[in-house]
Amino acid sequence: MKTTLPARAAISCLILAALLAGSAQAGIPDTFTNLKVFPKDIGKQKLLGAMRDFSTALDVRCTYCHVQKTPGDFDSIDWASDDIKHKDVSRGMMTMVRNINSDQLPTATGEPGGMVRCITCHRGLENPRTLDRVLLDTMEKDGVDVGLARYRELRDEFYGAGAYNFSPSTLNGVAETLAQSRGDLDGAVKVLDLGIEMNPDDSITYLMKSKVLIIQGDKTGALASAKKALELDPGNEQAAKIIEQLNQ
Repeated sequence: MKTTLPARAAISCLILAALLAGSAQAGIPDTFTNLKVFPKDIGKQKLLGAMRDFSTALDVRCTYCHVQKTPGDFDSIDWASDDIKHKDVSRGMMTMVRNINSDQLPTATGEPGGMVRCITCHRGLENPRTLDRVLLDTMEKDGVDVGLARYRELRDEFYGAGAYNFSPSTLNGVAETLAQSRGDLDGAVKVLDLGIEMNPDDSITYLMKSKVLIIQGDKTGALASAKKALELDPGNEQAAKIIEQLNQ
């Protein structure tokens, strides 16, 4: 049985909370060394609160950034060590977020008080790539069928968690890229068929499929898809025009 992202994040937070509750036994120091971004005099609870935010945002544990000398032994963590690259990357990300919140965001919006956080982009993912990029990269490397299987896996694991955009626009965008940029009309139809399976009431998906089928010379299939698009969206002028042209 798979554990969903909200459940995994909740479990991680519960475990971390339990660890922090017994911080004296867990070996978390009261003062910290090798702080390069955080203030040197930052309080313990404030620093640990920031660590909890990082853990939740990326759905990772302390050892993602900190060296654990003895596997499984929380007491053996060397908090000051810089041996794990993720720690240095996180410092760069913290500096970037600080600059965005203090300078760039107020300048862009004209309003003070705006804020981005790690979870704004990461959404529970170590590598916060958008779903369309994950699918297109997978399809380019391993083929459309593998990409579609990957979509199903990610949907089963992350649907409802906010990590990926599972709205119809994602698969429609992937289909458009396959058709226009890669010339893969068959692949585009497969993606649109999956989109229809997942979102059977989306008229845009049917309309896009109709257009691709016209290029492929499948007028019967194109007409059926256009009619379905018009049925779902009676005001869809493009669907109505396609139907009129195909009937002629």
